[in-house]
Amino acid sequence: MAVFADLGAWALDKLRNTTAVTDLVVDGAAMILEAREPVSIATLISEAQETRREAGDTQKVLAIIVQDFGEQGLEASCGVFVYDRYGYVNIREVREAVILALVNCPVMLARDAQIIAVHYGGRTGHIVSTQFDVDFERVDFDGPLVTENDYYS
Repeated sequence: MAVFADLGAWALDKLRNTTAVTDLVVDGAAMILEAREPVSIATLISEAQETRREAGDTQKVLAIIVQDFGEQGLEASCGVFVYDRYGYVNIREVREAVILALVNCPVMLARDAQIIAVHYGGRTGHIVSTQFDVDFERVDFDGPLVTENDYYS
């Protein structure tokens, strides 16, 4: 089993390698990104929208962004943002695929830590950003850290 620096890195890898998720995103795994990537997310979303328009396929979301939220005490967490410009219908389907891909999975983390099973931590519901002309939803995941050593105390 691969070892990841944090829960967000694991979620990013897992989503990029889950066909049930990548099949629902314009350009597949290429549009599943980490929040800290040095690219303009707004530009990528606009490019993905143009790609989708040219293909005539309105069934896929424009992007998924994964953000690691770090650890609080002995609990690791991350958020998965699903972006679209076609309303909420596509976001719902992708949200469910993301939840199925991540929940109840074990994770091996650096510093001899692991998460026995990732938990669903809730969701924001449909949000419309008029500033960026985008619809999105954030889905949160977390899990208790089980450590072999005293790195997290």
